[in-house]
Amino acid sequence: MPLPVLYMLLFVTFVFYLLDRKSTGKILFVIAGIWFLIISTLPVPKVLIQSLENKYSQLSETVIKSLADSCDIIVLGGGHSDDKDLTPNNQLSTTALGRLIEGIRIHSIIPDSRLILSGYSGGLRLSQAMVLYQTALILEVDSTSMEILSTPSNTQMEAEEYARKFGTGNDLVVVTSDIDMPRAMMLFRKAGLDPVAAPTNQIFKYGSGKYRLSWIPSASNIWMMERAIHEYAGILWMWLGGK
Repeated sequence: MPLPVLYMLLFVTFVFYLLDRKSTGKILFVIAGIWFLIISTLPVPKVLIQSLENKYSQLSETVIKSLADSCDIIVLGGGHSDDKDLTPNNQLSTTALGRLIEGIRIHSIIPDSRLILSGYSGGLRLSQAMVLYQTALILEVDSTSMEILSTPSNTQMEAEEYARKFGTGNDLVVVTSDIDMPRAMMLFRKAGLDPVAAPTNQIFKYGSGKYRLSWIPSASNIWMMERAIHEYAGILWMWLGGK
């Protein structure tokens, strides 16, 4: 992750200063400064995010109507809590809620489709799949058109659990965040499935506005850098055979 790398560079710089090796310390301090600019300003995080996003287009209504009436729509997990003082929709992370809304949008256009909600409990009282299910009920989705997968804790397990429970012969739509979609499609294909990608939660939205201060260092740019590195690390780990 980019921030721990920065902290380590600064720590080593401090050690070299304590050892009276100031010339080496100055070089490391400059490297730390350059690294900070790389991770906190827009160009590099933007390039990395764009290399992952937009590989798959968001499904238009026309494309959705061309899908099989009996297709499955799986909404991948994206984070939740089990705070009893909150309604189910507010227990979901914004990522999970965005994925659910996209899944419901597709399901509403194909009423005979099956909405499959995924996500484990992570040690909480309720699984994310159940919180997604409860939120979908609030949004008036018919309970008979939904299934839940409460055990998968990552994307690979979601793909394998779907294949185990429902087989590999169904028409399938995978709903997840745009940046996660390349890795998700790889893992579902690895599980013997041939899904249609339905990306959502796009980080970059290309409207008409101009962001003139985008060159200023910001925490949001560091967050984007972390998200991109996380995805590339996941893809590399998958190619190395990890789970």
